[in-house]
Amino acid sequence: MKKIVTLLLLSSLVLFSKTLVTVNGHKITDAILSKDFNSLDENKKQMLIEQLIKEEVLYQELLKSPFINSQEFKKAFNQQKNLVEKQYGKKLNKEQLRSIKGAIAVALYQQKEFKKAKVTNSEIKEFYKNNPQLFRYPKSIEIADIIVKDKKRADEILKYLKKAKNLDKAFMEKAHELKQNGYLGWFARDTMPKNLFDKAYKYKKRRLLNVPVKTKHGYNVVYLLNKKPAGKLTYKEAKPKIKQLLKQQKVIKKLREKVEKLYGEAEIVY
Repeated sequence: MKKIVTLLLLSSLVLFSKTLVTVNGHKITDAILSKDFNSLDENKKQMLIEQLIKEEVLYQELLKSPFINSQEFKKAFNQQKNLVEKQYGKKLNKEQLRSIKGAIAVALYQQKEFKKAKVTNSEIKEFYKNNPQLFRYPKSIEIADIIVKDKKRADEILKYLKKAKNLDKAFMEKAHELKQNGYLGWFARDTMPKNLFDKAYKYKKRRLLNVPVKTKHGYNVVYLLNKKPAGKLTYKEAKPKIKQLLKQQKVIKKLREKVEKLYGEAEIVY
């Protein structure tokens, strides 16, 4: 859905519409493409047009469905329409409105199919067994952080926080005073400055690091909230995520099969 909306946003750059292909009598024009379309090589142009054809046959099918008259569909359509028109300060044309309707219909169809999709315990167990690499996790830390450019200022903040009776409250108040969020969340070693991670991981939980840590961002006053060693999710822990993933895969497979069937039956005129 996001991809279609992006095309719609770019369409205001196009001054004149040219028919690219007709699908079951409906003309697809370059009004929903960016001005960069003409700079693509012929192979990429053809790939994009094929994608638009497949989207169109699906739109044609779903826009005949009863659920497009539901309040849920109308609400989603009006929200998206108003969002795009507000951003570009102009009314959308008929083709653009139809593309929004089609994209919303696809999203709601997928939601509906997701609720209907069934996954057995044996399927979940098999996936867990065959994909062990997906359930391993590295050691990680949960931190709050205050960053300043000057080491003297960082030392002053750290000294102040060490004296606080309620460290959690004092830390967040100081962070907000400096217009910073304070709480940063969980990080693995490869997702943050390694010197900061290595130093913080050595501390006990819910402790301030005794000195500021210098990184490319400045001097970090760090509060270690929690840490976890490397490990692997148990089957019980992984089961809900696997179930969701397998349901998503089934919805995507069914959607692709539907599109291929409609594509094969469509009357396409270039």
